[in-house]
Amino acid sequence: MVRFPNVFLGLLVAVGLTLAGCNGTGPTDVAEPPAGTPVEKPAAETEDGGDATPEVEPEPVDGAKPPVSSQADGADGAADTEMVAVSIYVMDDSCSNFQAESVKVPADQAITEAVGEVLDRHKFEAFKLSGYRVNVEDSKAVVDLRLAEDSERQFLSLTSCEQQGLFGGLEETLTKNSAWQVDKVEFTNRGAEIVL
Repeated sequence: MVRFPNVFLGLLVAVGLTLAGCNGTGPTDVAEPPAGTPVEKPAAETEDGGDATPEVEPEPVDGAKPPVSSQADGADGAADTEMVAVSIYVMDDSCSNFQAESVKVPADQAITEAVGEVLDRHKFEAFKLSGYRVNVEDSKAVVDLRLAEDSERQFLSLTSCEQQGLFGGLEETLTKNSAWQVDKVEFTNRGAEIVL
């Protein structure tokens, strides 16, 4: 008779039990090890007899759920935002005059959003901005345009018409909306003055 090590015998018993459990019937013809033969515990058990699966943290007893950020009434929260109409200025096709265009922007961010609207109208080939900031202090606006690191063109490589449309359009927009009381506009790139 061939003798199998106890590990193999334990594995055979475990496989037999598993297969028998799969078809819904109890095990048949499964050999039990002789009395007094040490049998290794199946891999799924630990020394204390418990299951080796990782413990899952129990749900809080008081039924507390993780915090969920609240939204204002309405689908996206924007329904409660007061919108105002402002004029933005965009260069015409002949690159000779600025044309006023009325846009609606959130009242609490009117200046910043108006600058964004002007920038959206001035998309130039191979010229990319990664962002912008607007700071207004004592009737002076500083527009910090952040040139993207992968932009193929720089501010200086814009044509004179493109420069006039971009910078002139921003200046006209900021100074001609009288409610903002902006008299002077400066442009920077990541804090450094843009010199054209």
